[in-house]
Amino acid sequence: MLKFLIIMLLSAACTLFSSTSCRADTLYLKNGNVIHSKTIWLDDGYYMYILYGATVGIAKDKVDRVEFDSETKKNDFQFDVWPFGCSVLQAIDIAERNDLPLHKQGIITVNKKFNPMIRKHSKATHFYYNTSLLGHFAKVELFFTAKTKRLYAVQIHWPNQKTNNSVLLNEIGSMISDQYGKPAKSGQKLFYDTTKWIAKDGNQIIMKAYSTAISLQYIHTKLTTLNDNEKQQLKVEKVKTGSTKDKGKF
Repeated sequence: MLKFLIIMLLSAACTLFSSTSCRADTLYLKNGNVIHSKTIWLDDGYYMYILYGATVGIAKDKVDRVEFDSETKKNDFQFDVWPFGCSVLQAIDIAERNDLPLHKQGIITVNKKFNPMIRKHSKATHFYYNTSLLGHFAKVELFFTAKTKRLYAVQIHWPNQKTNNSVLLNEIGSMISDQYGKPAKSGQKLFYDTTKWIAKDGNQIIMKAYSTAISLQYIHTKLTTLNDNEKQQLKVEKVKTGSTKDKGKF
């Protein structure tokens, strides 16, 4: 009864307040039930979602279809159409709506439009697409956390750019400063110069100027920490699995 009351109150809240505060992804189950959550992602054959603060999973074969929120609001810290924390499936959905030629990293292609075949790589954690930014060829890379597949970093790379007195380099730095304030730190490494901006919640933007290329990284600090923790968890799980399998050999 209490759970039913909570659901009714949430439904009423979505009616009273603007749609931006109640946006949600939706799972439509084969038994007719409908599940709403702020974010839904696919992990090892299960659709995962958040329910009352807990992470819950439901087998993929029990799901009829998934609808992702199409009204993605640009956050204070975000590059282009890519909201940090979105799942791989949400990112693929965004790529489809914007007709972006998203590909799994390592696959070389000249495709310039969205290809639905990308959905078979929903378990991957590294994607890219080629585009034109500020009038120059650029490669945009998306990085997702190791287990939960959440977007934690975006990197934009402009190759074949002479950075000595570069108009492009200065324009990038100027636009980032207009959005996030003056750089928090600048320095020189052996092979590149680096400039760093600190956004809200400690998120970072790092620009690296090589002699013949420019790199710009958007890094979500908390999600990056999550990725590090998940990588460590996977290492531990791998060792445990190997130990169970091979313990009789020692």
